[in-house]
Amino acid sequence: MTKISRRTAVLGAGAVALTAPFVRPAKAATPISFRLDWSIYGSHAPFFLALQEKMYEKAGLDVSIGEGQGSATVAKIVGQGNDPIGFVDFTSTIRAVEQGIPLIAVGRVISNVMCVISRADAPVRTPKDLEGKVVAYAPSESTGQMLAALLQQSNVDGSKINVLNPATGAKNAVFLQGRADAIPANVNVQVAQLEEQGAKLNYFLFSDFGVEMMNNGIVANANWLARNKEAARAFVRVSLEAFGAARKDPDKAIDLLLKQLPQQARYKSVLRRQLELTFPSLETRATKAKQPGIMAEADWRETQNLLLKYGGLARAVELDKLYTNQLLEA
Repeated sequence: MTKISRRTAVLGAGAVALTAPFVRPAKAATPISFRLDWSIYGSHAPFFLALQEKMYEKAGLDVSIGEGQGSATVAKIVGQGNDPIGFVDFTSTIRAVEQGIPLIAVGRVISNVMCVISRADAPVRTPKDLEGKVVAYAPSESTGQMLAALLQQSNVDGSKINVLNPATGAKNAVFLQGRADAIPANVNVQVAQLEEQGAKLNYFLFSDFGVEMMNNGIVANANWLARNKEAARAFVRVSLEAFGAARKDPDKAIDLLLKQLPQQARYKSVLRRQLELTFPSLETRATKAKQPGIMAEADWRETQNLLLKYGGLARAVELDKLYTNQLLEA
């Protein structure tokens, strides 16, 4: 897994400072090894914007960023303290805490990105339209597991859907080959990948039909957090400000990501589209007009309830053990 730090970046001479709110520096420069959930995709760009624009450095932090191998793996890495902070799917966070891993969510970022993708010339516009269709997903995929919730919510007869179970990561190819009419996916990832392959798409969100679930956020090792609260507060605030800055100038955010990681340049259009599709997911119904990153108890309860009913979660976790908004409070 690649590690990227501010010190290894080659900065251009003309970097322009962001007009982000002033961030109070931590008392001393604190090293933070931050682990992403997966290999690079567009939703990661704001973290690299913060790195390249020295936003973390100005907050008294020495941040390095490493790619991940899936949220379940990253949750364990952060829980072990190898990296004290990660960008982790909250369903993986719940599962980890239920297993006794010392994690706690400290800032919400992405929610309600699960979707159903179909072809524009044979669109699946509603869950009911899936009846009689072929749908492809790997059994372990969270989008596939939560598809059952979508079908039940919309009174769809699941026995009328033909399911293909390709290997993890293979459903895009199955869809492009015409072997599946639709796939459950994440709107901020697969839509851009398929469009880049020339596919003309139709898609709808699970949340359009009543299935609402938080996705990725900033998660910390609970033991590290107890010793480094001010550094964690600075990291969370700067990161959330970077998402705001990226929303104002997404092209700049992608350019800074590519400046840090020039090997990703061939994916520029995909990364840009993924970032664009990330922005509508930065708030939930329960957090509209609230401070970025704030987490609502209702959202945690709904996310956990879906896992209990459809995702195989063995038992409920007390909600106050899953998250804290303390780092976002003034």
